[in-house]
Amino acid sequence: MDNIIRYGSVEGIPLYNCSGHTSEEWSELKGTKWPILGACQAAYGIMIDVLYLPILSIIFEKENFKMSCFKIMYLLGIIDFLITYVNSILTGWLAMKGAVYCTHPNIIYISGMVVCALWCSSCMTALLLVANRLLGMTKPSLAVKLFDGRKTYIALIFPILYFIYFLFTAPLVFNSKYLAWFYTPMIFDDGATEYFNHSHTVNNFLIVTLTCIVYTPFRWVIGTNLKHVKNANASQLQNTKTQVFLQSTLICAANQVCATIYVVMNVTEVPNWLIMFAHFTWEFIHGAPVFIYLALNRMIRERFLEKMNMMKGGMFRETTSMMPINKSVSSPVVIVN
Repeated sequence: MDNIIRYGSVEGIPLYNCSGHTSEEWSELKGTKWPILGACQAAYGIMIDVLYLPILSIIFEKENFKMSCFKIMYLLGIIDFLITYVNSILTGWLAMKGAVYCTHPNIIYISGMVVCALWCSSCMTALLLVANRLLGMTKPSLAVKLFDGRKTYIALIFPILYFIYFLFTAPLVFNSKYLAWFYTPMIFDDGATEYFNHSHTVNNFLIVTLTCIVYTPFRWVIGTNLKHVKNANASQLQNTKTQVFLQSTLICAANQVCATIYVVMNVTEVPNWLIMFAHFTWEFIHGAPVFIYLALNRMIRERFLEKMNMMKGGMFRETTSMMPINKSVSSPVVIVN
């Protein structure tokens, strides 16, 4: 009967009842403050999101957005941007405060609900992107039938519906002691199974594994197509194939490791360092595309540098135009490339 009262709804007592202690007591009992590590996480998240904004604007440019893959990349970029806000910026702030669910119940519950849905949606969107690229290179006629023009928006309905579905499943809940997000708010010492999110578990094992399986023929197709590229020497082709192989393998490994550990740590006890490693891997997964785009996508890199130069030029022009003229001091010459 005690379990029914604590975890059920017989007397209207919810699963997320924090009335047993004050906010400060909950932080002392269940949390740990991470001032330096939390600040580093927040700084990392801010850097990723700041870099992501011009990249998203480049992807959204008319000439690029005509292509189906850029439409999918745009949605995936928005998801990465929002997840990074939660799993890095917000997580860093909560870590610095030693927060647990009961210290910030509304923020953590809503953020955990949204970020869980975003993660699952990102898995579906990533699978869609790989399928789009694979069909485009092996079955172009089928790719046209499925993704040409506005048909891509129909395909994007699936990850959006996937997101909506997961909004109504059990949320992830932050705990600063482990510096990670769990199913359980750790209010009680037992009863963790009451919070278990079966849909999230299925997503982590099924969708992520399927994406990694699809990446295998994708790597092979890339390598085959590069053999037919003209005006390129052997070292250039080998370098490109190596980059594609490393990029896809690294992303797959990170996704698989993070997805697996996040499920395992919710069903059994694992070392704290492994839990933190899983969370840092999760942060890397959604921050890595920024560096991949800038390092491996020549068009995005060049447009990014153009935008940075334009912004730099605009700031210099604004600064020099507002600078008061002092006739007794020679003004420095500012050269804008």
